[in-house]
Amino acid sequence: MRIVFPGRLNGFACDVAAFAERSVKDARGHWQYRDVEFVTGVISRDTAANDYGPKKDTYAAAGVPAYLIVDPYTAEWHLHTLPKDGVYHAVVGFPFGEEIDLTGTSVGLVLRTDEFPRD
Repeated sequence: MRIVFPGRLNGFACDVAAFAERSVKDARGHWQYRDVEFVTGVISRDTAANDYGPKKDTYAAAGVPAYLIVDPYTAEWHLHTLPKDGVYHAVVGFPFGEEIDLTGTSVGLVLRTDEFPRD
């Protein structure tokens, strides 16, 4: 799904997004970026720079509480949290096989990564 974030040309399609329960679409039928609580991007060879760069910066500027990058080429994941002043101030990353603990976020669950695909 495409979500329009603040800034020029910031209409991004996320691989996974979680919205607050209170979320409603606007008059044009679009979800609001202010309601996004979690975003996941799965890296592809052609878009890796975008996921690690402009998307991460835009999600931080929009105040998205948690941004998870899953990279099948390095077999690693990176969880960015604590957005403030357009920057994520906390990041943790591990190889596939380590669980992703999202219990401290609005997602409230633990993701197993041992079966994540690798390229």
